[in-house]
Amino acid sequence: MANIRIGFLFKKRYVEYQGKNYEVFEFLDYVSGIGFTNTAENEICNIINGDYAGTYANVLSEDANEDEYVFVSDDIGKAIKDNSNTVDFKAIRKKKIDCTAKYYLRNTKGSGLTKLVNRNLIIYLENECGNALSDSDDEEAINTNDILTMYSSIKETIISQDMPIKQILTTFYKNQIAVNSDLDADSISEMKEHILICGSTGTGKTEIIKRISKLYNIPMVIEDSTAFSETGYQGREITGMLEDLLHEANDNLEAAERGILVIDEFDKLAEKNSNNNSESHVSKKGVQRSLLKLLDGTVYTLSNNKKFDTSKLTVVALGAFTGILEEKKRYNGSSMGFKSNNSPEDDKVYDYSTLVEDDFVRFGIIRELIGRFSNIVSTNSLTKEDMVTIIKESNFSPLKTYKKLFDIMGVDFDFNDEFIEYVAETAIAKNTGARSLKKTFDECISSALFDLFAGEYSSISLVKPDDDNDKPYQLSRKQ
Repeated sequence: MANIRIGFLFKKRYVEYQGKNYEVFEFLDYVSGIGFTNTAENEICNIINGDYAGTYANVLSEDANEDEYVFVSDDIGKAIKDNSNTVDFKAIRKKKIDCTAKYYLRNTKGSGLTKLVNRNLIIYLENECGNALSDSDDEEAINTNDILTMYSSIKETIISQDMPIKQILTTFYKNQIAVNSDLDADSISEMKEHILICGSTGTGKTEIIKRISKLYNIPMVIEDSTAFSETGYQGREITGMLEDLLHEANDNLEAAERGILVIDEFDKLAEKNSNNNSESHVSKKGVQRSLLKLLDGTVYTLSNNKKFDTSKLTVVALGAFTGILEEKKRYNGSSMGFKSNNSPEDDKVYDYSTLVEDDFVRFGIIRELIGRFSNIVSTNSLTKEDMVTIIKESNFSPLKTYKKLFDIMGVDFDFNDEFIEYVAETAIAKNTGARSLKKTFDECISSALFDLFAGEYSSISLVKPDDDNDKPYQLSRKQ
């Protein structure tokens, strides 16, 4: 009896790679179709929409070994629920495509698939088998065997952080070699590194990790350290981070275990007053101690009873560590016998790159925890010149974003160097790094947008305000 089905369409092929044979399922589309049983008593789905309409695909089962096209049913009710309980196939299809990986392997159950996470094999499939990505400009098209190519790609967005990018990317590159190897879990855990990134706000700490996650197609979650507490205290437990990562990986445990866990506001876990017996103190220290097992590689039982092994997980801690440089300066001055407020120690230049393990311990991070982060990276503070470069060159420049908007509207758009200098100076004064650039641009242009949206003007020129014109723009009316 025929019935309507909704689900995933794959193309199946067999690949020999490094002496092993793989049954690879390449994701093609999220489709609807008519399901029926043919004369050979095989379940078939006749695809009725999209580029593959008219294709007959064998419904995935242990017996479906020879068919080129394979169909995997999805839960229609869940698909509708995920789309805010709206029956809109186009919207559902887009969401499913956005979160579905490109390659899968048949899992041990025979009728299910597991996301392929071996990046070297994926690269081989993309490059050697003549099956390149459909969009050559897509970030995933970058060869993740080529660290120089990835470095250049990240630099197009993250400006003035060349050395931190190299340090962080090198660690991830090493970790991916380890987790994709045939080494046992203990060896992988010993080989890989965790990263602590410190630096002023708005210098690109989070964005560097996001770019690497996209390049490697690795699931990543960013967790706020202040939301967690040790067992028995108010707040989320450490396992909540792993459950969030599993959700981000679409419940693919293998992918989640190889993912990236970013612990933001890591400096907020510091507890400087060892005599403080408050619950806050105990909880902060407790969270720090709870992280030790996670970093070492431990199997956790999640609320859904799945076993999550952190041996292959890369953990990244982020923090501004506000005040740590002043604290280092005071400590070094006092230890050297300087008593005066204007001591020779004041002439020494301290930046984040001068920090060592003892500085973090004095700040309030327990030595056992800071010792687990074998790679401590500091980002560079941004100067006015850096801000100008970001505006002119970065892929994340708000100038480029507004240009796209005005192109869509058919509004002519130009600016001069004086305006760029003005924006850079204004953003620096806000003291929130590169993220202040967008806010500054928004403040400059917001009062002009209504008139532009109303269709009264055909062009906008961005200029530095002066005595004659206190607005950072000039509008030209339509003829």
